[in-house]
Amino acid sequence: MIVSDFAEYEKNGGKMSYVVHVTAIVEGDLEEIEILINDYRHRCLENQSGMEQFLVCRSVEQTNVFLYTQVFKDQDAHKDHIEGDDPKWFFEQMADMEFNFQGQWVAGIEIESSVGRILN
Repeated sequence: MIVSDFAEYEKNGGKMSYVVHVTAIVEGDLEEIEILINDYRHRCLENQSGMEQFLVCRSVEQTNVFLYTQVFKDQDAHKDHIEGDDPKWFFEQMADMEFNFQGQWVAGIEIESSVGRILN
């Protein structure tokens, strides 16, 4: 959760979100890969109640590099995502289309803002 309202933060039991950043280097038809990644994003947001946001950017300098930021309500929601059908579907599609995907990700718990201070 990106805290836009302190009451919402308190309602969530003071828990901060679990945030995942992915850097993906891909090979193949870049326009088709972009469409596939966008489809994947929408599937995840529709199917996974624990996923709060899924942002995707394409590098300006390296057109075959995509950057994802995924925001989950907690670490368990991320685990559910990883073990779920959506990532399996995505990687099956990548393989079927003979696209290469090399990804690296880092994850962590959002740091708490000072009491009374609001992020965004």
